[in-house]
Amino acid sequence: MADYILQEATLALPDVFKDRTMNLFTLNDTGASEFTFVVSRAGAKNGETVQAVAARIARELEVTVPEFHMESTQQKLIDGEPAVELFYRFKNGNVLIFQRQTVIILDEPSGGKKVVCYIGTCPGEFSELYQKQYQDIIASIRFHHNQHEATLGEMIRPDNPDLFFALDTESCNLDVFSGVQALYRSLPLQRARQGIYLLYAQDGSPLRIAPVPDTQPIRYALWSVATVPGHHLEQQLSICRTVNGPQGLASPEQILAFLTRQRTSS
Repeated sequence: MADYILQEATLALPDVFKDRTMNLFTLNDTGASEFTFVVSRAGAKNGETVQAVAARIARELEVTVPEFHMESTQQKLIDGEPAVELFYRFKNGNVLIFQRQTVIILDEPSGGKKVVCYIGTCPGEFSELYQKQYQDIIASIRFHHNQHEATLGEMIRPDNPDLFFALDTESCNLDVFSGVQALYRSLPLQRARQGIYLLYAQDGSPLRIAPVPDTQPIRYALWSVATVPGHHLEQQLSICRTVNGPQGLASPEQILAFLTRQRTSS
């Protein structure tokens, strides 16, 4: 489970959920605001650079908004992470809209990447006052993803005969594999590297796909990771739609009973 700290409360969500929320900050509650600040999130393709994402966003804006004109682009760092700032204008009805959009790519907690955009919007003009406010907000950003980054432990031996679990975050289907080689043969590496699958050991502890050091071409393997509270397979079973496993391990209830026996016998 992942804890999300909101203004009003903290809530816990299964790891299968992806954060695609949008945050809107405005100067008033009614009518058009002189300045708004939005944080938006979307998925990123594996291997996609922040420059490529920013260029794609610019192309999409050019097609979708009237009288789009790019004023400037700038590469920068946000809390040590590479980012691209786009400054552009377009028409919304009879109103000229100016926007500054800073684009960055971050790691998803469960694997894969996401795009985060910080967008400041001003109708009419982007005055010096609001330019300063926007840049001050950007300069204040401190990412906490590195603080929670999973530390790799030991590589799973290629002849390991234990049971392994793979939860597809898109279909919410849980597959049970007898032996690590069965898992390797069944899972598409590209999707696994993108964080599409949440992977677990026989005791339900989380695993991670990562490169094997000093291999050319690069090989990937399953690794144990530092135990993080709330990231056990048990916490994800409530969202499983189907389970593909042998007799006795073919439903979320049977998986839960199996994990409970594993815990009590260890």
